[in-house]
Amino acid sequence: MIKILVVALALFAGLQLVARFWPLVYADWPGGPMAPGHATQTHLSGYYIRRDDLPFTQIRAAILADPRHEIVMQDARLKVLLRSRFWGFKDIIELWRDESGTHLRGHSSVGGSDWGSNKKRIEAWIAD
Repeated sequence: MIKILVVALALFAGLQLVARFWPLVYADWPGGPMAPGHATQTHLSGYYIRRDDLPFTQIRAAILADPRHEIVMQDARLKVLLRSRFWGFKDIIELWRDESGTHLRGHSSVGGSDWGSNKKRIEAWIAD
């Protein structure tokens, strides 16, 4: 019984280390160009929304209010690293504004799926 517990704890600790020290992946969004107006795309690894009526400064403030955020880049785009609470998985959040509207994208940098976490997070920021 003790051996099983030790193996389980070692496996848990190993997964925590992998999730926390996995290198960042800055992948381009797999979707192509979209028409002006409202647009959303959902992929296994993330979520993207572009709308003319999104309040850029309020969404930016909501992103930066998250205590787990770490600014990766801040120029024409705000790029932020957010970690999941329990496992510490890394998600990249990008926010920018151009002539077609406000763009907001979140994707996982670990694994092939984010289990819908970025879509839920982005929709919560928009709803506030």
